[in-house]
Amino acid sequence: MKLKKLCSQFFIIFHFFITFADSINLEENIQEFVLETKRIIIPEYPDAFNPSIVAWDDNSYLLSFRIMPDPKKKFDSLIGVVFLDKDFTIKSTPQILNLREYYPTIPSRAEDARLVKIQDTTYIIYSDNTECKISRGGFRVYIATLLYDPDLDKLTPENIEILSNFDGESKEKREKNWTPFVYNNNLLLSYSLTPHKILLPIFGQNRCETLALSNANLNWKWGELRGGTPAVLIDNERYFSIFHSSINMETTHSEGKNISHYFMGAYTFTKDFPFTITHISENPIIGKNFYEGLTYKPYWKPVKAIFPCGIIVEGDNIFVTYGRDDHEMWVVKLDKPLLLKNLKIVENN
Repeated sequence: MKLKKLCSQFFIIFHFFITFADSINLEENIQEFVLETKRIIIPEYPDAFNPSIVAWDDNSYLLSFRIMPDPKKKFDSLIGVVFLDKDFTIKSTPQILNLREYYPTIPSRAEDARLVKIQDTTYIIYSDNTECKISRGGFRVYIATLLYDPDLDKLTPENIEILSNFDGESKEKREKNWTPFVYNNNLLLSYSLTPHKILLPIFGQNRCETLALSNANLNWKWGELRGGTPAVLIDNERYFSIFHSSINMETTHSEGKNISHYFMGAYTFTKDFPFTITHISENPIIGKNFYEGLTYKPYWKPVKAIFPCGIIVEGDNIFVTYGRDDHEMWVVKLDKPLLLKNLKIVENN
């Protein structure tokens, strides 16, 4: 009996290591243009995740972040902001934004903000649900401006507006991850990548007009393409953005378990109408500690998640802020010329 038990235990251990050894180590494929990664930690909110970022002045950035105030309430979610120095180190007291101006009795469900500046105005674009009884279709994209009071060193959301009327709107679909960008000092929103659908928000009317629609053969093998960072002008001809996608797979990072793995990639599109996608990453962008590191109890389901939300371009460097596994915030530094050189040309239909 002892021999049988030992053989059984040996088989289990042997099977585990064989399975684990055959799994993929994603961080064996770090590209040359990925220069370094750095974790951003807010002491007051150590589990903050999914950060976006904009340049605030010559010496600082403004970072948005997301927190779960009560992990047992998986829909409750708050968005905060904090200032960073140029080394991506916290330099101010973080504050949680009040995005419940019109629905004070309903818990905040604000998710995954993106920050954009147009001249002196800072916009925050995010997803939220103000229903008493939550439904999938109740999640919609919102826009607000952030007003800064230098005396109080405080940012206040103003002109909060839901975008509830647009082509293709459906009560069966959860809306999130729209990609904002600035065109001729106007805020535009990329609703989707396939097709590349561009919306113009009509402020004060809760609606968007479809401005452009184009189709391209993007040939991406790692899941449905979804919005990530805002798009920014990368040169005289193109906008640049980082998207995200996800597929279920087994890796060493998931200990051989078949769970969702999130990826990021880059794409460019023309700077003028119809904003046609021109180039895309051939493979996921992977950096050190994207998938290796601490493991957390999931809020929703087990994931190995890289979730890009913010972008800064300075000289030959691109900085992308991203969340990791719904519990961490990071920034990755990319070599702009090398990254652009590694993008493949897209065929348009």
